Amino acid sequence: MAADSPQRGWVDTGEWGWKDRHEWGWPAGIHGYEEVIIQISCDITSEEFWFKHELRIQYPLKTGVAAESINTQVRTEVAAGITNYFTRARERFPDRIGQTEEELAADRRQHGGFHRTGNLDITGVVPYANDKLHSVFLPFYQNHPWANTTASPVVTMNFDLETGQQFSLPDVFKPGSDWVAKLTEIILRREGEMVTYPEMSAYLTPEFLASMDFTMGPDTLTLHAQPYSIWFPDWCCGSSPKHLEISYEELAYYLDSDGPYRHIEGFP
Repeated sequence: MAADSPQRGWVDTGEWGWKDRHEWGWPAGIHGYEEVIIQISCDITSEEFWFKHELRIQYPLKTGVAAESINTQVRTEVAAGITNYFTRARERFPDRIGQTEEELAADRRQHGGFHRTGNLDITGVVPYANDKLHSVFLPFYQNHPWANTTASPVVTMNFDLETGQQFSLPDVFKPGSDWVAKLTEIILRREGEMVTYPEMSAYLTPEFLASMDFTMGPDTLTLHAQPYSIWFPDWCCGSSPKHLEISYEELAYYLDSDGPYRHIEGFP
């Protein structure tokens, strides 16, 4: 499906429909630089359990330079996320394995039948792309059947198309610059405006920041915190990922003009 196809996106199907769950996500998932989009919609009733699952999967593919390599990595991450969803859902309800028909029927009566459906929503987006840089964001919003909450991880991939390699957050900044202190200052300043997590600074170690998921956009660098890690402003729930957009202008002194940032159109 082309990115500008009128069929792109999903129709709201009610209280627990795709549109409502999608809106929990990062706003950048609405408009991106996707070239081709794969969409899969699948509803499953488990033969081993009496659970139902709704899968709404959308992920971007690339054309042109390095397309085969990047698309393979994107597909691999999507497949791993789907496998992880079902594996963990099964592990959360081991007592359901081997139940008789009578026991399953009793469970259905006790819990109201099939009303608590499991959900996996993948809304992949390309926050930025040109012929030199390609950034991919894959959120795995999910809830296991009958579970109150389920951790919803994110996967990010950032490719320097000149080298053909993925790059990490430290690669964006000047070697030897105190970018860790700058990011820490920005995070704590934004956090201080809402004061939701006073112990935040203890978690912002150099190792933690260097390993953070991130994406690059036309005007901002966005940090993506995994569930149950740290809380950014406007955070909702511990099981949800958190996102913090930081303008390149605010980071100008620390950005490496010889690093991946040089591929952002109009960079100073």
